[in-house]
Amino acid sequence: MAFGGLFLVMAFAFAGHYLGQNAVAHNADPGDVLESVASPSSNILAKGSLMPQAASLDIVNRSSTQVVALGGKGDFVVKAPKVAEAAEKAVQIVPAAINLEEESEESEERTALAPSPRQVEKAMKLKRSAAKDKDTKKEIHQRRVQLAEENCLARAIYFEARSESELGQVAVAKVILNRVKDPEYPKTICGVVYQGSGRRNSCQFSFACDGLPDDVKSAASWSQAKRLAKKVIAGDAKVAALTTATNYHADYVKPKWAKSMKRLVKIGRHIFYEDS
Repeated sequence: MAFGGLFLVMAFAFAGHYLGQNAVAHNADPGDVLESVASPSSNILAKGSLMPQAASLDIVNRSSTQVVALGGKGDFVVKAPKVAEAAEKAVQIVPAAINLEEESEESEERTALAPSPRQVEKAMKLKRSAAKDKDTKKEIHQRRVQLAEENCLARAIYFEARSESELGQVAVAKVILNRVKDPEYPKTICGVVYQGSGRRNSCQFSFACDGLPDDVKSAASWSQAKRLAKKVIAGDAKVAALTTATNYHADYVKPKWAKSMKRLVKIGRHIFYEDS
């Protein structure tokens, strides 16, 4: 009995092992390519009586495969389609607060609106040129006015006092400049010299409205008159007694206006007055 029981146990054990091996061979798919080392068979198959009848044996001896997401690992690499596809696609990370298209358009617009260095340099040159031209025109105008004023004063010295001494000629010029400063008279030398010259014998200086041509016949006297005119305009000729003089007349005439004015000094044949 004992020997018979031992024999039965060994028979059942051998049968269980044989069935387990057949189950592994039956469940393996002939088309499967084992790309990695299969895990050892479970001993559970050797205890078939312990498995539920409805249990599936698909989990037993299934080959485990190591999938490497990164490329370049030889025969052990199994390319996962979804991972490869995602890796091949270009990924662009854009912050939610930035619109690349709008930013690009604004950048291009700013670039288009910004002047180039050459345009800036050209504009600066034109500006400097315009300023220089303006200054040049201003200087030319001032020079012309100065020459006109000197000419008017020189003509008054020449025609009114060329026979007088240098002091007498300067005195006549000082009267003219004093009138320019007086609000009762014109504001320019030429305006003072030729005031009232539109009517004969109605002007302030007789040569300007006496009807005779103003021809310069003495070059020396004219040269001196121009020199003194420049000197007086520059403020280099001062006569203390004539600081307020606005009128004068020759000593051989007696104008009516002289009675209402204050006499200051006589220089040569001219008597000078100030408004009292």
